[in-house]
Amino acid sequence: MLVNIPYNDMTLPLSGPQNPLNPNTQVHYNQNTLAGHVEELVMDETSFKSQHLTHEILGYSVNPSEHASGEFIGNTAKAVANDGRTIDLVRSTRGERRDLKRKRKDKGDLSIIEGEGAYQGPWAKWQGDEEPVPVPEGYVSEPSPEPETEASAAAVAAARKKKARAGLGMESTIFHGKSERDYQGRTYMYPPYGVAPQLHQEAGSQESFIPKVCVHTWTGHTGGVASIRLFPGTSHLLLSASMDTKIKVRVFPNWRF
Repeated sequence: MLVNIPYNDMTLPLSGPQNPLNPNTQVHYNQNTLAGHVEELVMDETSFKSQHLTHEILGYSVNPSEHASGEFIGNTAKAVANDGRTIDLVRSTRGERRDLKRKRKDKGDLSIIEGEGAYQGPWAKWQGDEEPVPVPEGYVSEPSPEPETEASAAAVAAARKKKARAGLGMESTIFHGKSERDYQGRTYMYPPYGVAPQLHQEAGSQESFIPKVCVHTWTGHTGGVASIRLFPGTSHLLLSASMDTKIKVRVFPNWRF
């Protein structure tokens, strides 16, 4: 033992702050702190969500205080009517479900073909489907358009089919440069040997450098770019395929002619 406590010190009365839970003190029993009553309560997340949703939807929840066991907070009348069940345990009765269920009209008499009471069978309508919609006062219905003749309707249908057929699978090409050929008659497909003479060499023999700055940015696609390919052998053209159903062939900016 490093410390030998004298017997007189060991038998001294306990000293320290006053016990707030002691009923003999002047502190009220329901107030264990100066600001009010504090209780330590442990509740799992599932129970907390269940009580929270019950209070938000049904208007009541169980009082979590240990001094109020079995009591409810909020709409106590509804809590008693539901036997204190939470939102995940409340179920509608069979009679309520039967009243809410839609009802079909009578199937009719099998011997009657047309008219009132005719046989409907499985095609009988639901009750309430034929109720007229109330028309507000002062409402003036718009005049119905004149019915089209069969010839005009057929002509319109034929024009629509022709238009849809013309636009289906049609391909178009747009050139965005000034001229498709240079002063020597070469197209953009011709490799620019004058600007990049190393293209005459064998593939892989020229030196390559890691880019340090952004030289050029291509724009024009309105959808995501799905694939990018370089022209084989010379790589002087860039082909990009996008999800906007467009394919663009681009020339590098420093190889224009």
